[in-house]
Amino acid sequence: MRQLREFAQHKAGFDQLHVRVIGISVDDQAGAQKAYRAGNQQFTIVSDEGAKVIRQYGLLHEKGAGSSDIALRTTLYIDADGKEVWRRVSEAVPDIPTADEILGRIKASQSK
Repeated sequence: MRQLREFAQHKAGFDQLHVRVIGISVDDQAGAQKAYRAGNQQFTIVSDEGAKVIRQYGLLHEKGAGSSDIALRTTLYIDADGKEVWRRVSEAVPDIPTADEILGRIKASQSK
């Protein structure tokens, strides 16, 4: 949720690049609502409780938390045509990219 709070602080930068931030959570609706509030209600948060979307992107760590499946913490950049431009799978919380890093990668991708 730290990343969502930081994204909220940089919302103008995402808007300037015409980027829509969407969070996908394997949590239930209550967990997704909590994430929505953490992002100052500025971004869409999708509850993927059955992990259908996360599986489609290959981002499910089966039995990652002992006996339950968890999502790999990942940042994806998908262009307006629905094509994945790049992804970054974080190894741990300290490895989560900052908003500035992501905005830099988006700018570089858009200038190609």
